[in-house]
Amino acid sequence: ENVLSALGQIPKLGLAVSNGANFSPPMTDQDSERRWQTFDLGVDWDAVKRVALPVLSKYTARSNGSFVKLTTFSIGWSYYSCDPEWGSLQASHLVLELENELKAFDVRFVTLKGIVEVVPRKLNKGLIVKKVLRDISRTHAEPTDFILCLGDDISDEKMFTSVFSFIAEMGDEARATPDPPVVDRDGTLENPPDWSTIQTRI
Repeated sequence: ENVLSALGQIPKLGLAVSNGANFSPPMTDQDSERRWQTFDLGVDWDAVKRVALPVLSKYTARSNGSFVKLTTFSIGWSYYSCDPEWGSLQASHLVLELENELKAFDVRFVTLKGIVEVVPRKLNKGLIVKKVLRDISRTHAEPTDFILCLGDDISDEKMFTSVFSFIAEMGDEARATPDPPVVDRDGTLENPPDWSTIQTRI
């Protein structure tokens, strides 16, 4: 909501939030509101939450200052405001317990400063970067002549990898790995792109 209120009305600007889990193509002059989409990563996220939330609630109750944060495709437990030693100890125990409880799901655990997150294993910022680059190549006659990709922590590394991977695909579609399926907010599955129209060149 913060990103949308600050930047949502800028025409021809695409947006992506929650590590690329939710994204909106650039608005055109004909659009009255943004169209939001997400990747289908093959994880029943409602089922993941049903298993994970009781465990997280237990750790929240025993750790003053901690709280649970939910987004479209992540479940976070923040202990940033807890006693540092106690919070770190509880975080390590939490990860072990969640790994056992969620072993049937294709998820991974991200431990950052003051927070533990459960996310789909396939989700990373590189997915949306490569989709944007491919969409531009498919819809614009002129080749991409400049890419600026910035980041400041380890979760951003996949963005840089995706840029280099996109460059490596130039003119060799056989080497390209298809993007995950894309779903509109109403549940409609977006038609996959015609790979013959994607000209990966810079």
